[in-house]
Amino acid sequence: MIGNMIKKIKLSNVATFTKETEIKNIKKINFIYGTNGSGKTTITRVIANPHNYQCCSLEWENNQMLKTLIYNEDFVREYFYEKDLLSGIYTIGEGAKEIEEKIKENNEKKKKLNDEINSLSNSINKKKEEKSKNFNEFKEKCWKKGYQEHQNYFNDFFTGYRNSKEKFVNKILEEKDNKSELLPFEELKNKYKLIYGTDVQKINELHLINYAEFKELESKQEILRTPIIGKKDVDIASMIERLQNHDWVKQGKEYYDKNYDKEKGVYICPFCQQTTTDSFRKQLEEYFDETFNQNIGLLNNFITEYKRLVESIEESMDDLLKISNEYLDKKKETLTDKISSIKAVISKNKQTLKNKGSNPSQKVEIDLISNSLEEINNIIKKVNEEIKSHNAIIEDRQNVKIKLDTELWKFIVNQLSDEINEYKKQNEDIEKALSSLEKQKKEKTEDLISIDKEISELEKKIKSVKPTVDAINKLLEGFGFRGFRLRTTDDEKHYQIVRNDGSNAKKNLSEGERNFLVFLYFYHLIHGVENPDENINQDKIIVIDDPVSSFDSDVLFIVSTLIRNILENIRKDNGTIKQAFIFTHNAYFYKEVTFISSGESCYNKRKDTHYFILRKKDNISFIEDYETCPIKTSYQLLWDDIKKKDNVDCITIQNSMRRIIEFYFKFLANLNEIELINKFDGIEKNICKSLISWINVGSHEILDDFNVSMTAEQIENYRNVFKRIFEETGHIEHYNMMMKSIVNNS
Repeated sequence: MIGNMIKKIKLSNVATFTKETEIKNIKKINFIYGTNGSGKTTITRVIANPHNYQCCSLEWENNQMLKTLIYNEDFVREYFYEKDLLSGIYTIGEGAKEIEEKIKENNEKKKKLNDEINSLSNSINKKKEEKSKNFNEFKEKCWKKGYQEHQNYFNDFFTGYRNSKEKFVNKILEEKDNKSELLPFEELKNKYKLIYGTDVQKINELHLINYAEFKELESKQEILRTPIIGKKDVDIASMIERLQNHDWVKQGKEYYDKNYDKEKGVYICPFCQQTTTDSFRKQLEEYFDETFNQNIGLLNNFITEYKRLVESIEESMDDLLKISNEYLDKKKETLTDKISSIKAVISKNKQTLKNKGSNPSQKVEIDLISNSLEEINNIIKKVNEEIKSHNAIIEDRQNVKIKLDTELWKFIVNQLSDEINEYKKQNEDIEKALSSLEKQKKEKTEDLISIDKEISELEKKIKSVKPTVDAINKLLEGFGFRGFRLRTTDDEKHYQIVRNDGSNAKKNLSEGERNFLVFLYFYHLIHGVENPDENINQDKIIVIDDPVSSFDSDVLFIVSTLIRNILENIRKDNGTIKQAFIFTHNAYFYKEVTFISSGESCYNKRKDTHYFILRKKDNISFIEDYETCPIKTSYQLLWDDIKKKDNVDCITIQNSMRRIIEFYFKFLANLNEIELINKFDGIEKNICKSLISWINVGSHEILDDFNVSMTAEQIENYRNVFKRIFEETGHIEHYNMMMKSIVNNS
């Protein structure tokens, strides 16, 4: 099983990492080379306590942090200088074979459980991604169909949701069981305008058309259906009946009554202009008797009343059509048609009555309009119901708004019913699978805790600080550190550093002795625990920062060997150390610790190993990463600085040139300094003098002519003089060999 590891380190606004820097491509084994002051210790401190650095962070695989042990200046100070005694390191002792076998068996179970838990975690993460995808797809559907399609109609209602798809979809899910009445879209629009509109006013109700009196008149048409004629037992009646000229005789009588000759004292016929007898006059009077006149009176009264009533009705209908409001306007077309139809009937009826008045002997009947008037009143009643509802809403706007809002959500949820059902079904399936996976993970995690507890109890029986002290003392003696050793305290929980005579040796150890002892202590600590209750087999990450200060070559070799042993186990996934970071400024140590085997070079690419060089320019640190080892020897590193075209540091390049000349010409070739200097003139002579002066004064002295700030042109001058030194001394072949990467590219 590959344990969880650090995947990425972000550094920003800390020490010389003033610009954000990311360390990526991190593998199980990571080598970081950098000069003193380039930022190595800063990185180790961020790894140790990322929460202490606000702008820095670590990214862990599977978001699971492992125990981290870090060897740096802070470790040396905490464990050596700040404590009188070293804490005892508990490891598994010898002679408990059955217990060790049981621990081994449990560790195998633990490894299997961890694999299963990681597999379940991956499945859970995939299901969570599926759940998130399902939710996001549902969210987009809700936004499009629920919000965007209705925002123009109910814009103010959506206040608080217009800029948040997340908030909107959560509200939809919250309202999915809304019990409000489902209203039609048009009704909701009308209510919305009333509630959310700013200029909405109450509306006066409409008056019904009063036609009760008219309806009663329509029921009294008997006079219209009655022929109005004279008395039949008068002598002239037979002639009028035979000629059917009742109405003509009646009209003639009116003219006859007016045509009286006063001089002669007689009535004259208006048609033949002859005088008539008193007998003829009496017959006319008798023919148009009192009954006739009464019927004529009834007819005239009917006609007059009809005209009066329809005039009032027509006025009411005209007034109705002049009124405008949103509810009546929807019925205007129907009302107009009905009113036009009624007026046409009225006009026809008036003509019928006019004809009856002129010809009372005729039988006539007028068309009824009461039913049509009732239909108009029914329309008015329905409009009034809407107006009443309108006015009631305005009078109780706040409470109605609360109700309307729930009705609007009900409507929108109903529009999305298919989408909601589909989402719920898919989500329930995912939740069911998730619940099963999480239950399995919980059960296996509980099993893992139980196994850890059992391992801890078993380890307690055989854990001891004694094996560690014996191992460290054996290494100290084996490498010539015989003047001091570790001794277990009486409580068998700590170590003392003592001389051979038993006296305390802690305060007068040399730097080399101290550093070797502290490193050995760290080396054993990563394989043990300080507290016997801790689990020795807990997975961990180690960080080692420059462990070889003040070591001679023999000690440096054994430290490198011990570290390589750790790295080999990491590569093979043996043991509890899952990842390592090795920091150094020492090129020889870097070469030793990156050695893999006689059969495999560090210059081959590996999936489990990565290399980094930490640099600093203008007091700003940055990092470069490599798939294979970028460092050969310290001498080759100096030449790499000369070759570099980008990110050139003026101080570094001068130092590199001086150290190459010092090493090569002092130890490998003879050099006549004065003769060489005299081969140059002017500024080049001064440059040559500054470059070879270290041969005499030493590379660690500060020179008066040390140039701390150079332009690009000055740097190029130094490059030219540096090359000419090899040319003038007859060693240009060596220069070309070391610069071959540039020669080949030119």
